[in-house]
Amino acid sequence: MDKRERILKAALKLFNQYGFDNTPTARITKEAGVATGTLFNYFKSKEELINFLYLTCKESLNRRLSYGLDQETTYRSKLKRIYINYIGWSLDHTDEFLFFQQFCNASCIGETTRKEGLSKFNNIIALVSEGIEQEIIKNVNLEYMSNLLMGILNANSYYFINNPNLVAEDEFLEASFNFLWDSIKK
Repeated sequence: MDKRERILKAALKLFNQYGFDNTPTARITKEAGVATGTLFNYFKSKEELINFLYLTCKESLNRRLSYGLDQETTYRSKLKRIYINYIGWSLDHTDEFLFFQQFCNASCIGETTRKEGLSKFNNIIALVSEGIEQEIIKNVNLEYMSNLLMGILNANSYYFINNPNLVAEDEFLEASFNFLWDSIKK
């Protein structure tokens, strides 16, 4: 792992543990095992670092959400694929998931970064919009529907992080997805 990757990994861990304000750059470089000034060779400031980390995590999540999506043929199966991929990503990348939960509305994430991060999910937003337009799912405001879906996805992710053995139980996984599906289907 190169120095930049070590800095990102250390920053993710420390931001999750101590928050943004209580994580000085010196602590990050110490955790990463690099010289104090090395962080600034890659990032101009702690704010730039956390914004870069935010986008990196968003890209990781988006790649995972899209995995296998083109192989699904029905709207429900596409949504279920996204659900399973989100749960899987949350389990495989728990630190990143927890980072999002802590910093998704934090002031240290700039508006430009927030918009760029959201744009990475245009394909998912388009799928939700398509479901509304085709009257497959309830006809409500797109932003509301997106927030509702994220709330359900996050609640289930927390549950599966605390009970990882349940992911292997197809019946439970299907039942948990049905809570999401039943809440939005028309």
